[in-house]
Amino acid sequence: MTKRALITGIAGFAGSHLARELIGQGWIVSGIERYGAVLSNLTDLIYRVRVDECDILSSKDVGYVIRKQRPDTIFHLAGTSFVPDAQNAPQMAFEINVKGSLNMLEETRENAPDAGVILISSAEVYGDADRSRMPLTEDNVFRPLNIYALTKVCAEETAFYYHRVKGVKCVVLRPFNHIGPGQRASFVTSSFALQVARIEAGKQEPVLKVGNLEAARDFTDVRDMVRAYRMAAEHCEPANPYNICSGRVYKIKEILDKLLALSDAEIKIRQDPERMRDSEVPIFQGDRTRFTQATGWEPRFSIDETLKKILDYWRDQVR
Repeated sequence: MTKRALITGIAGFAGSHLARELIGQGWIVSGIERYGAVLSNLTDLIYRVRVDECDILSSKDVGYVIRKQRPDTIFHLAGTSFVPDAQNAPQMAFEINVKGSLNMLEETRENAPDAGVILISSAEVYGDADRSRMPLTEDNVFRPLNIYALTKVCAEETAFYYHRVKGVKCVVLRPFNHIGPGQRASFVTSSFALQVARIEAGKQEPVLKVGNLEAARDFTDVRDMVRAYRMAAEHCEPANPYNICSGRVYKIKEILDKLLALSDAEIKIRQDPERMRDSEVPIFQGDRTRFTQATGWEPRFSIDETLKKILDYWRDQVR
């Protein structure tokens, strides 16, 4: 039987990649985006997905789309995802990430009680984690260090409540850093790759601006990440949260060095104080044992394949 998916935030970075993954596996895919959203990430899918404009803060809007699309699974990705954006507008971040999730869960309960919900949280909920306890398991306590992480803690607790008390079949996923083509240039790997592409094209002086290069992060290719989202819908049980990550960390400097090695341009590095975060955990590494045991999922793409894909994407955009 063909499965029907509804993706909130379908035109975003992960949402558009998820749409491709699901279509490739034979799902019927629809999605929602905010009014007036740019759909450029869906150009290649324009005749294969149905996108409805919807205000995630309007329960009426959300309920209407769920009734119309009749999904078997709702992948809830819509929200504020960039930490500085949430820091600069905390009330809006809470509105979108918490109230938006509440609306999605309540309207699912009301209009599609048999549908499963995949709620995309974030490993940011672990925050200021004890470095002696790396890699992080799902049993680590919440110690959020920013507003974005705090909104995700609240969204998770809302989802667990709706599963426990209201019977909504909701699976909570905690992805670690995921990267790939189409990600905003405000994120570190995209920022580096865009600057390299601009320097190669003579559109930027040969100086690449950076923030903290010593932080170490657990990176996963977005194509692997969205495959995990699909497999979560197919195999995971509600109630338990699941980490999704590669289990391997790279210092930001290593990522930069790998990107520079893909270019013949002569590039100097300059630290930019505006790119430094007030509170940054030195190392952030995940343990995906629970998820792999439940689904059999493992990453397929190497970091080198991913970085080349990102750089080629920005070369095309610059041209």
